[in-house]
Amino acid sequence: MTDPHIKQQFFSEIRQAIPERQIYTDSLRTYAWGTDASFYRMTPQVVVRTKNEQEVQAAFKACKKYAIPFTLRAAGTSLSGQSCTDSVLIVAGKGWEQFHLDDDKNAITLQPGITGGRVKKILKPYGRVFPPDPASVGSAMVGGIVVNNASGMNCGVHANSDHMLLSARLVLTDGTVLDTGDEQSREAFRKSHPEFLKKIEALRDEVRKDADLTERIRYKYSIKNVTGLNIRPLVDYDDPFDIIAHSIVGSEGTLAFLSSVRMKTLHEYPYRASAMVYFQTMEESCKAIVALKQLKADEDDMAMTYENLKVKSAEMLDYLSLQSVDDPVYLNYKKDVDAGRIDGVAKGDYHNLTAVLTETKALTPEGLKANIQEVMDTLSRFNLYGEPAFTDDPKVYGKYWSIRSGIFPAVGGQRPVGSSCLIEDVAFHIQDLPHATVDLQQLIARHGYKDACIYGHAFEGNYHFILNQSFATKEEVERYRNMMECMR
Repeated sequence: MTDPHIKQQFFSEIRQAIPERQIYTDSLRTYAWGTDASFYRMTPQVVVRTKNEQEVQAAFKACKKYAIPFTLRAAGTSLSGQSCTDSVLIVAGKGWEQFHLDDDKNAITLQPGITGGRVKKILKPYGRVFPPDPASVGSAMVGGIVVNNASGMNCGVHANSDHMLLSARLVLTDGTVLDTGDEQSREAFRKSHPEFLKKIEALRDEVRKDADLTERIRYKYSIKNVTGLNIRPLVDYDDPFDIIAHSIVGSEGTLAFLSSVRMKTLHEYPYRASAMVYFQTMEESCKAIVALKQLKADEDDMAMTYENLKVKSAEMLDYLSLQSVDDPVYLNYKKDVDAGRIDGVAKGDYHNLTAVLTETKALTPEGLKANIQEVMDTLSRFNLYGEPAFTDDPKVYGKYWSIRSGIFPAVGGQRPVGSSCLIEDVAFHIQDLPHATVDLQQLIARHGYKDACIYGHAFEGNYHFILNQSFATKEEVERYRNMMECMR
């Protein structure tokens, strides 16, 4: 908004529809809203805190009329900067916290400003869970969780927002409100946007005519690969309204405003146990993960679904991840290495130790005991450091999961002054995991990132890696560019 006349007209129009106390233009508050959980900062010219659909429509209308870019934001817990802008920031937080739980508790309708942590508390008395569980679930809001397709440590592909979504209520950029779960709304949209629907159907049919492309799309979304706009709906749904609703997942606020979403809930397993298992090499840990994913509750059923998998999750932590949180087993491993008690490992070389935080769940105590035994039998085939021990004590395994969720802030807190803590994602299919993980570790080392750690959702082939990066010199910028090019 460089033209003062346009800026004045924009403010005049938006203030007619939205209370002035919800519109921030002063330098202090716009600066405060200029960053999220990422390292980016872009100071918005205007912050609009909306309370209902009518206010969102008014903001959209004014932005469209004067060709002003805008960005949508919920809690701003993303680490990638999606909610930063130097133009208009439209916020949905307080005032967007209503919910409705179905009578059978199998689905819940949520507005975008309610936090994932609160949803979990709502469902807990009924033995149900809200499947997406990003590390920031306590403060992340449903709007951001869904449109970023955030999943988390115990949420595989089977239970991400895309697969759990039943319908969505949207405000499109032209101001139209569409509720894909309401027949009256769908019928009104058929009449008002017939060409829009025809284009969706034409795109669906064009993709499906190409067998290779269809298979490539299914292959892409069989793992935790959420880069780019979500095109899975084009091959998995016939109804254009379902395609529209599911396309919102992963769109990062670029397609429409999500004013409410209806999602499935899942039953919570009453019995669970976790173990932190330590391996003497990263490759060995990955081979073990592949083996653990083959353990099914019904050996006659070849389908590997979440319900019949005996191991429900496995999070890998490399040695730098363990070092960042002062893991006690890692500290003991260092002593053993320096004392020459680890065969084939030179003094001072600690990079091989890798941990896998694994969890099994069951409906009965007997089922849990049987699962643990089978997992232990499988792990006995691998080169471990120490004997793994499963625990069903929440106080104990809660500490394990706290270690996992604390890696990013721990590494970020140790970064050199003037550097930024960057987090990136890579995804592999499970059969490629052992060699791909080692290749990733070597690639990062070749580019001189000695403090970069790798950790994440190994069971789903999805890893995070963290770099403490300086952008103070051309050499540092070039180093980062070269490494990211090699990642492609």
